[in-house]
Amino acid sequence: MDQESNEESSFGYQWTIEDIYLLYHCVCETIRLWPGAPARPYEEQEHLRILRDELYKGVLDYKFHHMDVDEK
Repeated sequence: MDQESNEESSFGYQWTIEDIYLLYHCVCETIRLWPGAPARPYEEQEHLRILRDELYKGVLDYKFHHMDVDEK
């Protein structure tokens, strides 16, 4: 796929942290319940793992920037 067509199929969203948590949960459940090939393509499972990891990066980033730190 060339760069131009790849850019056309990319999207940007503004999600709340609640959206990220929900999507992360949904992707994790889909991986857990994935029926396997040939019912679903093998590549789909790998794609789900990538999505899961990217969503978790958002969770970790949020937690890092919004942690309550005790001031002593």
